[in-house]
Amino acid sequence: MCAFWRARKPALPQNEHNDGVSLPAGPWPDPRLRALQVDELYRHAPLAAWFSYFVSILTLGVLIETGDMGRGVVWFLWATAVTFFRFIVVVLYRRRQPEGDPSMWGRLIIAGNVLAGLQWAILGTVLFAPPAYRELFTAFVITCLVGGSLVAYAPLRWAHEALSITAGVPFALNLLVTQGGAHFFVGITALFFCFTIVFYARQQTRHIEEALRLQLERDGLLSLTAMLNEKLSMENRELAHRAAVRGVSVEQAREAADRLAALFEGSPLPQLECDANGAILACNAAAERFFGETRAELTGRPLTWLLAPADAGAVSEGARQAMMAEVHLRGREGGPAAACVASFTPLPEVDGRRPGFGVTLVGSPVAVA
Repeated sequence: MCAFWRARKPALPQNEHNDGVSLPAGPWPDPRLRALQVDELYRHAPLAAWFSYFVSILTLGVLIETGDMGRGVVWFLWATAVTFFRFIVVVLYRRRQPEGDPSMWGRLIIAGNVLAGLQWAILGTVLFAPPAYRELFTAFVITCLVGGSLVAYAPLRWAHEALSITAGVPFALNLLVTQGGAHFFVGITALFFCFTIVFYARQQTRHIEEALRLQLERDGLLSLTAMLNEKLSMENRELAHRAAVRGVSVEQAREAADRLAALFEGSPLPQLECDANGAILACNAAAERFFGETRAELTGRPLTWLLAPADAGAVSEGARQAMMAEVHLRGREGGPAAACVASFTPLPEVDGRRPGFGVTLVGSPVAVA
């Protein structure tokens, strides 16, 4: 039994698990599984200790009635100390810090069950004496306590075995070796009962471990699902924000285009838009009035057709950089040229095409042929 009580060294790294509790690292899901096993064990431990102590009180009454008061009182004091130890461990467990190795608390339960097993082993060996109903009561009490504690101590391996082996095996050997007669068959039965109860305790422990492992896997999947849902929700919010920003940008661009179109069309100054080669692409109403021609007549003509031949260089220079230059409009039917100021504004490149330029004229209107 000492081999199972010996403490194991916990791993140095710490891992976070449910409820923010820090546990020693180990192969998944061993640390969290052990924590759940120990917690399940302590859920049953107080009631199991009360049941054991109640039976101890009844046993003291039987010992006193059969004339064994002295030894019975000593035995009951031992039972009281064991019960006190058990309840102190339960209280300390409930007040424990939320970190540390849960195996220590499991070993304390095993230690308490070893002490309780020795208590009942003494009843089945040292205090096993006639009359017959006292012997029958002893056998009945040990059998019921060992069998009835299976559910309470099955969550953790060796918790139930510490009680059943310590209490049952000495009692069975006492029946086999020292009592003789018909007690031999009772001792064989008691040994077989010990083997059976240990076997089913192991089966129940494995069943509980498997159930707790499935619970951990389920909790892990739920946590992962929650994280994925949160991530998807964040991405959806980000996409919605981007769509809203893009919608606002499109609306702003549309409004800006409308404002620019209104400024171009409503300007009192003649304005022309030319391509990279200097051909007129568009003009406003002020340009129609300025040149005395319609838009259809102006569109497609080169800008240099409207200017004096000497000003062709100014047009080429203005197409490359923002500048203002004095230019001369071509006179009607060979008449004198009229001077005006042209403001050139290079336009940005669109769809990979060579950028054009805009021209704003300030001066006296002159009709051209």
